[in-house]
Amino acid sequence: MYRFFFMLILVALVFSSCNLFDPRVPENPSNAGVVWQVPTSPDIVIENVQSALTGSSAIYLDCFNESFVFYADTNDINEYDQYTFSDWTKPVENNTVTALFAVVPQDSTIIASFVIDAQHPDPAAPVDSATVYRAYSISVPESYHSGTGTPAVGLAELHMIEDADGLWSIIEWHDLRHEQDILVTWAVAKAYYR
Repeated sequence: MYRFFFMLILVALVFSSCNLFDPRVPENPSNAGVVWQVPTSPDIVIENVQSALTGSSAIYLDCFNESFVFYADTNDINEYDQYTFSDWTKPVENNTVTALFAVVPQDSTIIASFVIDAQHPDPAAPVDSATVYRAYSISVPESYHSGTGTPAVGLAELHMIEDADGLWSIIEWHDLRHEQDILVTWAVAKAYYR
């Protein structure tokens, strides 16, 4: 009989000491589905950019240094004079992508791909800064002003720096046109929302 009560008390203690049946803290909807890694290398920063874009998440901005500047291709600046490409800082990027993310239907996702450019291999072992190149394709469903839904493609020349804690971020993004002039760059695709 004592053994039965002892087991009953032991079971009660086990269940009362753990949070087995407590509800979990809900995930922030703005980061749902986003895989975020501590940015300890330039490669990880790019993976974070891709994941944050795919999840339409404001965490995208965490990939950029506070001194971040975005530079559009000179041809885009000349051809799309209806858009403002100058003085594109981190606050401008924040406002622009927030407006762009807002038009993505809830049942859709942005499809982003960043691939190493064969003509510009990554530096072997960057110490505190690096320039990496990525051929990109970014498709934002039903968001382009043209209504075509064609992806933005181009070459991203990304200047990155490492801070005192060993964390990397993008300080400059130079957006370069793809060989196919019929496709718009990321600069043109998002400038509509600026």
